[in-house]
Amino acid sequence: MKKLLRKYLKLVSKINERHYWPLFIFLSLYFVVPYSEFVITALAIFYFTKGEKLLRKASGWFTKFLPEWIRVGGSLIFFLVMLDDTLMYFSIIAIAYWSNKQLQKQKKQEEDEL
Repeated sequence: MKKLLRKYLKLVSKINERHYWPLFIFLSLYFVVPYSEFVITALAIFYFTKGEKLLRKASGWFTKFLPEWIRVGGSLIFFLVMLDDTLMYFSIIAIAYWSNKQLQKQKKQEEDEL
């Protein structure tokens, strides 16, 4: 079990922290978008290979024209629609926090050994 945990932590340590939120969004969209195994997988591959800068610019340009109440209201509606998946989201966030804690603990042990 410890070997499996080490492999998992090694894999998680390769993920850049700025990609945590997009990964969470892509996981959320798997439950909403029809044919998500194709659409969201292609979108995620595009985002993490070439589209991150393009999508950030486009979303920033688009949202600056929207009034504040639409931006906040859209977030609220998205939350209410996704409320039925709250337990799944809680478990994903809990696993992420636990993984981060384990990574910090492992790094500290490696530093102490040196």
